Amino acid sequence: MKRGIVVEGRGSQVKVRFEDNDQVVSGWLDVVQRSTAGMRAFTRPKPGSQVVCQLDANREAGVVLGALYSDADPAPSGDEGTVHFEMPDGSTVIWEGGTFTIDHASGIVLSIAGSKMIVQGDLEVHGDVTVTGKTDLKATKINGVTQVAD
Repeated sequence: MKRGIVVEGRGSQVKVRFEDNDQVVSGWLDVVQRSTAGMRAFTRPKPGSQVVCQLDANREAGVVLGALYSDADPAPSGDEGTVHFEMPDGSTVIWEGGTFTIDHASGIVLSIAGSKMIVQGDLEVHGDVTVTGKTDLKATKINGVTQVAD
C-alpha cells in the first residue's frame, strides 16, 4: 500500500505520482467505487488529491482505494453521521441529524426537516400542484393574478 498524488485522470482511472519513490508516476490505475451496477455512484480524485493505492509486488498494477483529507484539503465540517457532498461550483448537499439541505451555487436553498420543506429563492413549478391543509398564499402570483394578504 502506498500514498501518492493524482497527476492525471481519464474515465474511471488516474495516474499517481509517488513522492517517496523518486517521483515515479504510475500507469493508469482503476479507482475503487462504492457501486458500479444498479444504483451507481462515481467519483474520481482530481489532480492534486492525495490518495491511497494498493499495488502489486512489482508496483506495476493496482487500484486507488480512496482519497485522503489533508491540511491542504481539509474535511468538511460536520458531526458523526453527517453526510456531506461538495461540488466544484460550491454547491453542497448535506444530511445532518435528520435535516436534508441542498445549497445551490445560484443561491437557492432547499431544506427538509421534520414535516416541513423550505425553499429559499424563486420556485417555478411546471405541471399540476395539489395542496391539502392550511394554505397561505400572501403576495403570490397565480395565473397572472397577485393574491392579496388580509
